[in-house]
Amino acid sequence: MTTTHEPVERAPAASGLPARVRARLRGVPAPLALLLGVAAVLSLSWSLATAPLQAPDETDHVGYVEHLAETGKIPSATAGPGGAYAGDEDLALQQTGLLKLLQNRQVRPQWTSQAERQFRAAEDRLPAGAGKTGGGPNSVGKNPPLYYAYEAVGWKLTPGGHFFGRLFVLRALSGLCLLALVLFTWLTAGEAFARRRLPQTVATGCVALLPMAGFMSGIVNTDIMLAAVWTAFLWIALRTVRLGLTWQRAALLSLIVVLSVLTHGRGLALVPPLFVALGVAWLRHRRSLRATLTAAAGSAGVLIAGFVVYRLAASAAGSGGSLYGGEVNLGNKSAFSIRQLLSSIWQFYLPKLDSMAPRLGPGIGYRQIFVQQYFAGVFSSFEVYFPYWVYDAVQVAVVVLGIALYTLGIVRFRAALRVWPVIVVLAATLGSMLLFLHIASYRALVNGGDNPLIVGRYLMPATAIFGVAVGAICAALPRRAGAIVGAVVLVGLLALSLGGLALNVERFYA
Repeated sequence: MTTTHEPVERAPAASGLPARVRARLRGVPAPLALLLGVAAVLSLSWSLATAPLQAPDETDHVGYVEHLAETGKIPSATAGPGGAYAGDEDLALQQTGLLKLLQNRQVRPQWTSQAERQFRAAEDRLPAGAGKTGGGPNSVGKNPPLYYAYEAVGWKLTPGGHFFGRLFVLRALSGLCLLALVLFTWLTAGEAFARRRLPQTVATGCVALLPMAGFMSGIVNTDIMLAAVWTAFLWIALRTVRLGLTWQRAALLSLIVVLSVLTHGRGLALVPPLFVALGVAWLRHRRSLRATLTAAAGSAGVLIAGFVVYRLAASAAGSGGSLYGGEVNLGNKSAFSIRQLLSSIWQFYLPKLDSMAPRLGPGIGYRQIFVQQYFAGVFSSFEVYFPYWVYDAVQVAVVVLGIALYTLGIVRFRAALRVWPVIVVLAATLGSMLLFLHIASYRALVNGGDNPLIVGRYLMPATAIFGVAVGAICAALPRRAGAIVGAVVLVGLLALSLGGLALNVERFYA
């Protein structure tokens, strides 16, 4: 037996990896390793299938990254002498036809070697300091800087320093956020299902194969990092309610919330779930007064430090700019009506009642945001989409899964009560995110705007919760039936991902 296993033990040693790293790699569960590999392939495929600067707001996100990397300053959202783009990005948009390509399905990119040589020559002729322009106005200059600082590292370290090479690296760094999202989903599902392999694998697979997760990880956009941060919060929150409240766990949860707030304005929606998680952990374990005060002090200390960092980042915003100028700071031109807000939320999901006034804004609702833009996906700059029968099929599937989850809650009510801390934390996180989005949308519309400020990718932070919900359905069924349901869901998501990739390739390469 010793002779038989010797080659297996010697092979990792030949790779030169430290013994501790080899031990960690051997400890990675096979389903997790497979899903991480699939997610990496899908992310890379999306980054290649989506033409440069052809994703939602990608031009502005790249402009923010470059300005921060080259000057150390945040571009302004409202003012500034340089415009949204630095010289090399502006050149890429104008000379290669990428600007005309945006949302114009009749145009194709100039994929010729001659066009590439011409762009390289023009890029080399740019004056010194061209990358330091583009200080604003930039529509995403209101965003906090964490994601852009992370991407700026890749910008500075890219060999050669050519624009399109740097853009590829920025997209690859977004792909790493997807891998973090998949890993944290695995850990979150492990806490939710006591490490039962079937529901844990199904939950993680739903995240790894979701078309919008792959698409968002293949472009430059903050939403994929925000999703990873929220999923890390879910993992630590569920560990805290299971193991008990300590100052270390309270501080770590608070740190993750700070990271969320420094990633995007929508990250503020994670603050209420923080207090819910801390409260549930205290109620379940009832530690001593001293331990409770110590945990509260740890949490408060991190939150205060995070506020200081936020103020420093806000002071670094460009001239005329201010962080959180979008979803959070929408002005007070009109009175806030709870009745009107609740009516708006009702009509988003359900038909209008006779007693209700018509909903503000465009006629979009659950189908457009949840089904079309999130579960199935709308790609590129919203001009690449599936045939409508696909969205009909996805909507039926979502309704069936929703009914199954509701039935599970009724039939297995006593079992659900035993895991009430998990349910409360997950429900509070999902509810806080949705309520935040609806309030932000309502405020934007009631103040006279026509942009509802809600799209499918804003639901990305709840992706792990979607996976856990599907995993719970599979866990409640007999093992074989649960495996079949899980396989059907994962195969369906993989088909959507591959179909979306094919449509994107046709859009830009056919």
